[in-house]
Amino acid sequence: MSPDAPPTIGETPVGKSAERGPGPVLARLARPVSETPTRLAVVADPHVTPTGSGTWKVYHRSETRLRTAVSTIADLDVDATVLLGDLTRDGRPEEYEVVDEILRDLPGPRVAVPGNHDVPKRWDDYDAPTPAEFASRYADGSLPFVRRVGGVDIVGLDSASGGPGLALTDTHEGAVPDSQLRWLDTVLADAATPVVVLHHNVFHPRRHTGQFPDADFYQLRNADDLAAVLARHDVPLVLSGHIHWPATAVRGGVRELIAPATCSFPQSFLVVDIDRRGTTVRLVPLAGPKGMAEAYTLAASGAAHGQGIAAHADRGHLSALPLVDERAPPGRAVGSDVPGAVRWR
Repeated sequence: MSPDAPPTIGETPVGKSAERGPGPVLARLARPVSETPTRLAVVADPHVTPTGSGTWKVYHRSETRLRTAVSTIADLDVDATVLLGDLTRDGRPEEYEVVDEILRDLPGPRVAVPGNHDVPKRWDDYDAPTPAEFASRYADGSLPFVRRVGGVDIVGLDSASGGPGLALTDTHEGAVPDSQLRWLDTVLADAATPVVVLHHNVFHPRRHTGQFPDADFYQLRNADDLAAVLARHDVPLVLSGHIHWPATAVRGGVRELIAPATCSFPQSFLVVDIDRRGTTVRLVPLAGPKGMAEAYTLAASGAAHGQGIAAHADRGHLSALPLVDERAPPGRAVGSDVPGAVRWR
C-alpha cells in the first residue's frame, strides 16, 4: 500500500449496515429516521485546481483527493452523492473541466449546491457558471431543488449566488434569498423526511466548532430567517460545508452537521446512513499518515483559517469520536471517554 493511501481507521467492513462502514463514527443521531435504509455520500469543498499548489487548502492534492473520494464512494453502495459546494478553487472554466472529468466516474445519482468559490464574482476576469448553468450541470436543472433519495427528501438551497436585492458578487459571504425561503416554507410542508443541504453554515461557529478565526464570516447573513423556517417544519438534519472542519450542533430542535473538506486537513468525506433506528454518520479519510501530516503542516503554517484548523486538531477535537451519540444508553462512554479512540494527531 502507498504510504499516502487512505488508512484503515475504525471498523473496516464496508456494507449498508449503519454499524459497519469505512471509517470511524462521527455522530449517532436520533433523527432523521427512515423505514427505507438510505445511504448518502457527502462531499464538501474539493477546491479543485489543475494549476494551484500549497496553501492550507493543499491545492496540489485537490484533484487526487476528489478522485480518491469518487473511487471510494464507488465501493460503498450509496443511494446518492451530495456535493456541498466549492467544487473549484475559483470557478474557472479549466477547474470545472477537471471536476466534470472526475465526477464522470461517480456512480449513481448526484446533486450539488454551489459554494462561494463556484459562482461569478465582480473581480473575475473569466466566466464562472451562472446559477442556471451550475444547476444544469450539477443539480438536475434547478436551484433550489428537491430530490427524493431512498426514504428522504434532499432539499438543496443556493446560499452563494444571491438574487434580486441580494448582491453577493463582491463577497464570499452567503445568504439565502427571500424567494428561496418562501419556496422552502412551501416545500417543507409536504416533505416527509427532509434533509436540507447548502454550502454556508446556519449556526455560528461558536455553537459547533468553538473559537475560529473570522468566525462571523462563515454563518449565513440571514441565518436566523432560515433557522426559523427549519424549526417551524421540525427539519431533523441540515448538511453544510464551507468551514472545512467536521462539527455538529443543534438549535431549536434543528441539527446541523458540517462536512469536512476533501482538500484540507483532515481530508475526508462523510457517509450518512439513515434507517429506522436513526442516523449514523461516518468520517471517511482520504489520505494516509504522510498526506495528513502534510496537510496539517500546511494548515499550521498557513493563513489564519488554516491555523484555526490546526489549533482544533491540537486541542484534540477529533481525537475521540463520536462527537455526539443521541442513541447511547445512560452511562455509556461517548467521545473523549472512549478508550482507544481514534487519534488524528
